[in-house]
Amino acid sequence: MKQFALSLLFLLAGMTCANAQTYPLEIINRSGAGKEGLNMVILSEGYTESQLAQFRSEATVLADSFFHHTPWKEYKDYINVYRVPIASNVTGAGLTPENPIDNVYGVCFGTSGVDRMPWPTKMDKVYQVLNATVPDHDMVVILVNMNKYGGGGTSGYLCISNHLSGYWVNDYFQTLIHEAGHAFADLADEYWYNGYERPNQTRESDPTKVKWKNWVGKDGVGVYPYSESPTWYRPHQNCLMRYLGRRYCDVCRQELIESIHDKVKPLASYEPDNARRILAEPTATSMTFSLNLIKPSPNTLDVSWKLDGKTLDDVTGDDYTVTFTELDNPYTTHFLSATIEDKSPYLLVDNHSTRHASTVSWRFCLDGEADAIEVVSAEENDFAVGPVPFDHQLSIRRTGGTDTFTASLVDLNGNTVSHGQGTGQLTLSTAALPDGVYVLQLTHHGQVVYTRKLLKSK
Repeated sequence: MKQFALSLLFLLAGMTCANAQTYPLEIINRSGAGKEGLNMVILSEGYTESQLAQFRSEATVLADSFFHHTPWKEYKDYINVYRVPIASNVTGAGLTPENPIDNVYGVCFGTSGVDRMPWPTKMDKVYQVLNATVPDHDMVVILVNMNKYGGGGTSGYLCISNHLSGYWVNDYFQTLIHEAGHAFADLADEYWYNGYERPNQTRESDPTKVKWKNWVGKDGVGVYPYSESPTWYRPHQNCLMRYLGRRYCDVCRQELIESIHDKVKPLASYEPDNARRILAEPTATSMTFSLNLIKPSPNTLDVSWKLDGKTLDDVTGDDYTVTFTELDNPYTTHFLSATIEDKSPYLLVDNHSTRHASTVSWRFCLDGEADAIEVVSAEENDFAVGPVPFDHQLSIRRTGGTDTFTASLVDLNGNTVSHGQGTGQLTLSTAALPDGVYVLQLTHHGQVVYTRKLLKSK
């Protein structure tokens, strides 16, 4: 979505200054990740000038309700929520796309022949407002002031009415949570089959091979056929993606969290924070290395520290202090790394295409001539590995570093069966290997900074 937003900026760059407009932007929730957080924008539709106070109130209630539902509540500190109050000339939305009214985005019900489906007919106006307010948007909610049930969502956008039937508290919140599954994580409806593979919909019926196999048998997760198309399957019989008023099933929760991970890194910053030569004060006998993490609530981030290749089992916090008198030779270059990974109980993810881990590494030593501690380099690396399970090849993608790293695939007897070096992208040939479990080790400056068990399966 961020890349899409940038493309829209170029598309709109030809607009003249006379046509440029500004729009009000108000903050409902501020992420701990700041501008790097996941950006959710709520747009007003069908609210007249005298009704904008109502929109502000309803948008705030909407966001508050949103953050009462797992997994959004656990990752609230990852998410910015904005509202953009713009008045329409008339209240509500059109009843059919052929009969629009004078609202801001031309939202009408009856999209694609579905009566309960509201959608904007003026997408150029939507893009214009977003690029003037939050161009780096990830999820856009168009809230329609109309007492008619309806909603739809796809590809980062969703459109819902503020309808209140009295059956649920804040009906439009229930609709938002369901449609957010579509818009943010490409989740399928589980009440009807819609024809292609999605995280919670598949043609695979074997419980040992289905994409959510790790969840089968837990919390009602299984392999259930759609009644109207029994060759397609869903993971649950009572998920929010099937019925409003329920919760997401474990499979859908997992996909939403992984989609959050794709947008926002848990590592906001670290100290020392650059790759220059940093000298601490003379006569110092120790130095503290620290991480600034964006933590879920409750915190499920796991931090693993290593010093010169040895795991520091008793160090689990956000910082580590090196005492130089405890090092064998403080005047040689030492290597310290910290790897951050989310160990949420909602994640059982050894069978999807990528795994994400952030690693920070520092090289440091004592400088005898300067009588100071010198940090030779400090850098962050992110690794994504896939596909998992792998077959004829295994790809490793690295961002954040520019020098060489080494990848080694090791069998359970300790033998290296595939090996390679690269900077950004590296592919290991694995076609000749028998199926089974292997260990991937990624090495940087001679130290292992990433370890993962992986399955090879045809």
